[in-house]
Amino acid sequence: MEGITVNDVYEILQNEGISWEAGKGGGGKIVQAVTVLEIRKCKEWLYGGEMILTTLDSCKNDHDKVSLIKELSDSEASCIAIHPGCKDGLLNIDDIIVYANSNDLPLFLIDRKVPYSLIIKKIYEALLNKKEEALKKAQQINEMMNNILLSEGGAWELIEMFSTIIKKSVILLDDLFNPLAFKLKHDEEEILRDKLDEMAIWARSIIEGSILKDDCSKDFNVYSFEEGYCIVIIPISIGKEFYHYLLILEKNSLDKDERKLYKIALPGIINALKINMLTEQAILNTEQRLKYDLFDDIINKRHASDELMLKRGRTLGLNLLDRNYVIIVDLDDFEKYYRENNEKGEEHFQNIKNNLKKAIDRAFQEAGMRRRVILYVQQSDSCILVVGFTQKEYSTKQYKKMLDKIFNKIIKYFGENSPDISFTIGISSDIKNLNELKRAYDEAIFAKETGSKLFCTSMIHYYDNLGIYKFISIQKKEDILQDKIISKLCSYDEENKTNLLATLEAFLDSNASIKEAAQKIYVHPNTVKYRLKKIKEIIDSNVLEDPQMRLYCHILIKVMKML
Repeated sequence: MEGITVNDVYEILQNEGISWEAGKGGGGKIVQAVTVLEIRKCKEWLYGGEMILTTLDSCKNDHDKVSLIKELSDSEASCIAIHPGCKDGLLNIDDIIVYANSNDLPLFLIDRKVPYSLIIKKIYEALLNKKEEALKKAQQINEMMNNILLSEGGAWELIEMFSTIIKKSVILLDDLFNPLAFKLKHDEEEILRDKLDEMAIWARSIIEGSILKDDCSKDFNVYSFEEGYCIVIIPISIGKEFYHYLLILEKNSLDKDERKLYKIALPGIINALKINMLTEQAILNTEQRLKYDLFDDIINKRHASDELMLKRGRTLGLNLLDRNYVIIVDLDDFEKYYRENNEKGEEHFQNIKNNLKKAIDRAFQEAGMRRRVILYVQQSDSCILVVGFTQKEYSTKQYKKMLDKIFNKIIKYFGENSPDISFTIGISSDIKNLNELKRAYDEAIFAKETGSKLFCTSMIHYYDNLGIYKFISIQKKEDILQDKIISKLCSYDEENKTNLLATLEAFLDSNASIKEAAQKIYVHPNTVKYRLKKIKEIIDSNVLEDPQMRLYCHILIKVMKML
């Protein structure tokens, strides 16, 4: 029950035959109940916050009286009212008054004619009125929050309203501890805006260190942030999953009046944020379902036309960047792991899948790459992503460094939560539009499966790094023409009526001998030199100098001829 202050108690009773004799420094203490006490050794029956009514008849002497008062004070009684009982007056209470003053324990004297029932009735009426006021205020706050939601407002509007109500700076963090919405008081904005990221990192360390488990508004945790500031942290969850964290910034410390206001206002903002979270999650789930359906139609070739498929992609916001890669993160031997650990229950396996998704989300978020994830699909034991890069990042090979950094973070974060199972990553070659998604998806799968067999010590496999091992999957000539080197030379020969591909084949057949190559195709050696120079210009590669690349192109040309 919400309480009233000792000052309120005196204001209610001062005209009813009660006088305030000592301990006026404790006027701000909160009274939550009234108790009649006429026995000694009462500590085990007291919870704190009581107004004690007593005649002290259980005390044999002055020493016993002081001892009882001390025990009541130790039990966190809010105030004590002494009644003379059937006696005409009280014996000596000077020692009690001295103790009450020195410990700011409010001490009242009750007129002999005043019955306990009058005091109890008036105090409980005040307590109930206080509770009713708090309920009305909470209801008003709920209505304000609901009106924001009904008017299609979101987290920003809810946080702004909550900040206005409690007159404090408020920050809302998402599940990865990034500022999702905030409202800073005008006099603090300049200082705190630059500290948002610092506060988010600090809050993360507190939350992960203390493992906060409750998101109820009955209580909250207050932590010292830096000199002059402390922060109230309220985790907000749906089910067993934490989704948001509410931070309230306090200067110095949190007083009792502020705690009371928070307890009134917190249920309203928490419920509103939960509703908003559920609404956003439902919208996101719908969007993800539509994107998954499009992805599924593409890789299973169920779309009527490329033009229609591209239109669906644009409608869903699947706007590819200059260069894009399909990435598959697949849990290793998950079916076997499931069979061997079946006794752990379905929740255990679901947690592993959730841990993988969280590790991926966190890694991309920390790398500032969350917006680069154009498509995200989670299947039973794998996650499929389409990630985009700029032309500059592609041409400078920066994209690979960026991806490798992210992959290492995924490995680290997933291993921290699920150390008994591993995963493998496959990355396709680059694509420029959705028409190439099926091919890139197949490449990513092939890179994952073939790479894990050939390079079992590695968890990350790029299709472009497989070299001649790509041929294991080649069944059609069109597949070979997906290779950039061969494709560029074929296109150039066709457009310009040249024989660069045949010249390259002869050069490779002759073990890189220009003279022998010239003899094979019946041209002058200078002609071969010229054509090789042209080939280098077209493919922009070190194929002629690199023995591995020469072998790669050599086999690819031969396989194409066979097909």
